[in-house]
Amino acid sequence: MKSLKILSALSVASTLAVCAHAQAFFQASLWAPEPQLVPATEDVSGIRLQIYGENRNVRGVDIGFAHSTTGDFVGFGGLFTLYNHVGGTTTGVQWGAVNYTEGEVTGWQSGWFNISSAKVTGLQTGLVNWNDTYSADLSGVQLGFVNIAKHVHGVQLGFINFADTLKGVQIGLWNQVDSRDWDQFDPLPKVFPFINIGF
Repeated sequence: MKSLKILSALSVASTLAVCAHAQAFFQASLWAPEPQLVPATEDVSGIRLQIYGENRNVRGVDIGFAHSTTGDFVGFGGLFTLYNHVGGTTTGVQWGAVNYTEGEVTGWQSGWFNISSAKVTGLQTGLVNWNDTYSADLSGVQLGFVNIAKHVHGVQLGFINFADTLKGVQIGLWNQVDSRDWDQFDPLPKVFPFINIGF
């Protein structure tokens, strides 16, 4: 009888511990950190409906004006969105006027300004696609007025295209590759109008 009571107590304690760490399905927020349903330090796996909200790791859909994820984001971020921020990695879609990811992006960023601090694999479409020239490579396609990345493996299509190194194609009015030491076009200038190719 005593063992049953101990087992029951342990079972209740473990259930409470699991529930405490369970991810919330729904987040509603007016302005982080308060008032919002799920605390900023917790994860959300489902839907976030917010004017401005913040959570740790998010898997799901963001609807609203401004979203911040301090960890990783997986899903679709951006119905009626002005600002998306992800402190970790983004896997999926970011749609907003401004999209900013500090970690790697795998998927599609689309907005007026797309900013990444680490590698982008996929597609960036916007007025300005700005990947950090010290740390953010591009494997894929950038379509915009201004396209910037460190090592480009793919296509940059815009009025101004910049890469530190290029293995692919730049198409635009100003196409710049800062370093050509590694390829067979070493004697060519850094800037070409209309088209620039690197192998």
